[in-house]
Amino acid sequence: MALEPTPSDNPLLSLLVGQRGIEGVLRLHADALRAVGEGVAILDERENCVFLNQTYAGVHGYDDPAGLLGVNLRLLYAGAERQRLEEEILPACRRDGQWRGEAVGTRRDGGTFPQELALVLLEGGGLVAIVRDITERKQVEERMIALAYRDMLTGLPNRRLFGDRLSIALAQAHRYRHRLAVLFMDLDRFKHVNDTLGHVAGDELLQRVAERLSSQVREGDTVARLAGDEFTFLLPGLHYAEDVAKIAQKIHDAMRKPFRLRDQEIHVTASGGISLYPEDGHDAEALLKNADTAMYRAKERGRDNYQMYSSIMAAKGVNRGSLGDDLRAALDRGELELYYQPCLELVTRRIVAVEALLRWRHPEIGLIFPKDFIALADFTGQILAMGPWVLENACRQARAWQQLGARSLRVAVNLSTYELQQPSLVANVERAVRETGLPAQFLHLDVPEGYAMQNVERTIETLQALKAVGVGIAIDGFGVGFSSLALLRRLPIDALKMDLSFVRDTTTDPDDASLVTAVIAVAHSLKLKVIAQGVETEEQVSLLRALHCDEVQGYLWSPPVPAADCERLLIRVGVPAAAVLRRPAKRGKARAARGRGGA
Repeated sequence: MALEPTPSDNPLLSLLVGQRGIEGVLRLHADALRAVGEGVAILDERENCVFLNQTYAGVHGYDDPAGLLGVNLRLLYAGAERQRLEEEILPACRRDGQWRGEAVGTRRDGGTFPQELALVLLEGGGLVAIVRDITERKQVEERMIALAYRDMLTGLPNRRLFGDRLSIALAQAHRYRHRLAVLFMDLDRFKHVNDTLGHVAGDELLQRVAERLSSQVREGDTVARLAGDEFTFLLPGLHYAEDVAKIAQKIHDAMRKPFRLRDQEIHVTASGGISLYPEDGHDAEALLKNADTAMYRAKERGRDNYQMYSSIMAAKGVNRGSLGDDLRAALDRGELELYYQPCLELVTRRIVAVEALLRWRHPEIGLIFPKDFIALADFTGQILAMGPWVLENACRQARAWQQLGARSLRVAVNLSTYELQQPSLVANVERAVRETGLPAQFLHLDVPEGYAMQNVERTIETLQALKAVGVGIAIDGFGVGFSSLALLRRLPIDALKMDLSFVRDTTTDPDDASLVTAVIAVAHSLKLKVIAQGVETEEQVSLLRALHCDEVQGYLWSPPVPAADCERLLIRVGVPAAAVLRRPAKRGKARAARGRGGA
């Protein structure tokens, strides 16, 4: 006895299987089936059509039902949908006695259409197939989705869709340790356009603006209209702040070009604010809020410009001017300082190097750390003026310590991606070692991993020129990006500096411990030194020593400190080939000064 279907909201199915049952269906007069408004077909046990009405033939693109007699049901579906019919739908129907759901049917001309399909098992193995074309319903659903996720005027994503994409992008940025940016943009004096030309013209202008903005971003970026003349950009997959600067400048330049509107040229500018993940927030709400704050600061600065959000300004309540303007003057006013963090050789636990790290002593805010201004320096291009200053001062300090007795001490300086792209970089390095007297082999330059892996040919050319000067080179933050062994072998480098995010959890996370093990093994196979950053516990030191890591630096010994404090560390901890720094002492206290040396 065949199973009978459960009553449903399908009127035809209810008619067929209500009180009559399947046997009653088969006794219905053929003329009655032909008159039904939905497609009905009766299939034999091999799923071939033995009867169908005009509606069933019509939805599949046949004028005459006779054209489908003897045709197998599978031939009315194509590709993945045919596979689904064979592997999912038909087995379920024969197992349960019925199946109902949505499918994608094929028309005679090869086109497809969405359908509601019901299959009922007959006694003897045959089937009743009932089909309804739901194209119009799907179109209505799509329009409803568009209303929910799209701005009706411009067709851009609306606030809801932008928020969904931002949430996904944040999860990916966290997983792959990438940056992303949110850019909040507002048209300057848009109200004037509405007042003089009318709201219809204003709407047309917004449509033109949307088209232009969409053409200025990368594939994978999102441009959305939140409301009125407010637009937002989601820029995922970034490595450096200057990537945002390039996109913002491109948008800025595009907006300065006139719009042709009703035989008139309309000039419209825009003000924008930018926030970065993770520097300016770890969730969508914070990033949007901070980008909006930066945009209003751009308006205060005279409109027609873009401003980076600064957490320092928000936290300290600095309202005058822009932090960017202060940064431009910081070098001239002597507000920049170098701090130094020692790097120890694991075998001897002596200091073999120091890393020079930039600090900004703002006259109102106080000491500002790199995370709060380096992105701004990259964005504004000020890093190009700071780079040579850092090189010269770091080399001069290292040479002074060498002359006091730390003869083998080297100094590490971080290079920004802007500096790596400048033709003057090699000349700046040559000048720094020449004018300070520091032997070139004691200057090591740290190159960001992401830049090196994304610009391999250019990086190789630049690094070869730097190696010709005689300096050492390390890949900084190794493990964050997607370095390959093949690319590493091509780079003229001396060391890998493991990112602190992996070192931090080596003793508690087996995955990070495995990664550190692999990095050390790969580096040594390429005859490269390995420097572990972010070491904070003796347990980490023990593990790194067991893995034959070469050098370590971190808060276990010292945070970055001013030169005078670092000098005291050099005296206390000692350096290879110099047990003590010999700074001249006054009034006969040289012997006492030497007595402060440590092993």
